[in-house]
Amino acid sequence: MSPSNGSGYAAVRLLVLTALACALSVAVSPAREPLAVVQGVAWNSDNTPLPKAPLRLLDTLTGRVVSAWESSTAGQFVFPAVRRGFYVVELLSESGKVLAVGPGIRVEGGETISTLVRLPSRRSWYGALFSNTAAGVMAVASSVGVTALGTGTQSSPAATVSTQSRPISPQ
Repeated sequence: MSPSNGSGYAAVRLLVLTALACALSVAVSPAREPLAVVQGVAWNSDNTPLPKAPLRLLDTLTGRVVSAWESSTAGQFVFPAVRRGFYVVELLSESGKVLAVGPGIRVEGGETISTLVRLPSRRSWYGALFSNTAAGVMAVASSVGVTALGTGTQSSPAATVSTQSRPISPQ
């Protein structure tokens, strides 16, 4: 190639830069970092192991399923060769519906992380409806500015009793 041939030099430079980029991408590849292991136990709502339960490991940053596994007869599971990231373990039904999600876990290279996933307890629809009535009443009261209720009386027995409630500390 002669120096007057500019397109030849441009092609050589492009080839050299491409080779250099490929070499750098291999050198910095995440495949070279140590992989982790995520292990745990799948539990029923009554704290007994859940045998042969379908599970999957979900990357919470990308939303992709990284691995799928079935628990042992003792409810244990292992997801080997997991890259660094943030994950949750999902417990699935036979049809693939998510029944429960374990706590979020952070995984670093070379670690062995232990976690669990537990089925929620089953309640009747009316039990769930009325199980937390007090919290609902307090939430509504605080939204209108009431932080506590008093009877409007003094604490001495000689004080007259009022049947009307008033807010102690309105906001």
